[in-house]
Amino acid sequence: MTSTLPGANRMDAPWEELEDRGTGYLSVYFSDPIARWPVRAITRPGDNKSDPNIETGTYGLFSTCEPPMRNRIVKDGAATIFFVTTHKPRAGRSLTGYYKIGWFTEGTQGASNSDYALAASSMRFIKPLPVLEVPAELREICASPFRQMRPTSVQHTSALVELIDQADDRTSDYLQEVERLETFALDQCGYAYPSWGRQSGFSWDEAPAFYKDGDVPRIPNSSRSNSWRCQECNYVVQNRALLKMCPICNHVGSLVPFVGVRP
Repeated sequence: MTSTLPGANRMDAPWEELEDRGTGYLSVYFSDPIARWPVRAITRPGDNKSDPNIETGTYGLFSTCEPPMRNRIVKDGAATIFFVTTHKPRAGRSLTGYYKIGWFTEGTQGASNSDYALAASSMRFIKPLPVLEVPAELREICASPFRQMRPTSVQHTSALVELIDQADDRTSDYLQEVERLETFALDQCGYAYPSWGRQSGFSWDEAPAFYKDGDVPRIPNSSRSNSWRCQECNYVVQNRALLKMCPICNHVGSLVPFVGVRP
């Protein structure tokens, strides 16, 4: 599916074209337990996920997920991300789809902090394929234990793309499921993304706010207190992972780990 992706065509600055050197990464993500199709964990309490952001075809634009992987994708031309998740309890991991990354730019924290935003030139999502059911030559790399990510060779990358391309394209079902979960969350609590203070989903219209704008210090992705203080409005926000935007004042890059007793 490429027709709705800005990355399917030439993108303007600050986006730069990524050279595809044939390799890729397996990337594990949290999928939403109430989803009909295994989209990201939109309703995860205290940690609403924004990646994989399939509605924009981006990764790392809105979130702080996996900066080491994003950095290596840009540096190594590892242009294919294969998405893996455990959708149903005790069902094991499944392969759900891929991005072909065509473009990159510096994110909020900049290249010096390994913060690159990635944009897909194409993507394809399928009915979840259990990793124990992939062809034998791919089973070891897909099914042997790993945590968040695993690099894939040129040979494995090509074979995985072919495998996914042979399955029915269910990308539209995934996109509809993102909208359904956002609507469900909005009806339940008044926010599509409570952690973000957002009443609507993500779009390309707001992308420029998340590009690098000046030098910023490195900020850790986790806080021991699961709380963050905004350096602009001084509000303390609870969330497991670092958010790129303060949900109160909407200032980008202003949250730092909170140490102390919450007011």
